[in-house]
Amino acid sequence: MVELTRREGKGLATIGEIARARHIPVRFLESILLALKQNGYTRSVRGKEGGYLLARPASEISAGEIIRLFEGPLFAARKARAEFPPRDVLAALWKKADTALSSVFDSVSFEDLARLDEQCDRATELHYDI
Repeated sequence: MVELTRREGKGLATIGEIARARHIPVRFLESILLALKQNGYTRSVRGKEGGYLLARPASEISAGEIIRLFEGPLFAARKARAEFPPRDVLAALWKKADTALSSVFDSVSFEDLARLDEQCDRATELHYDI
């Protein structure tokens, strides 16, 4: 998603280009892109000049959405919460932690992440070892 965001407005990105840029095995990336496409986050164009692009603006896609897509609930204790007795005092604490974590991930868009990624690239390019 970060790579597609960085290429937003610049045309299609092939699986090979994304895989090389992000050091992701092609087969693994294919399954990721399929899930993203099936859930409306990416679009693909077939053919010799084909590739992938975001289905909606990166500024409108949060990190939380994509994390939940692939990982499920953000807070692992959510599953355990169902086992708490109704008056368990820890249930409120888990709920508060889950809300806080969701708020953080949902407040960061892929546009934000791509900007940070570009800053990291620039910082790496400017680093010289002697």
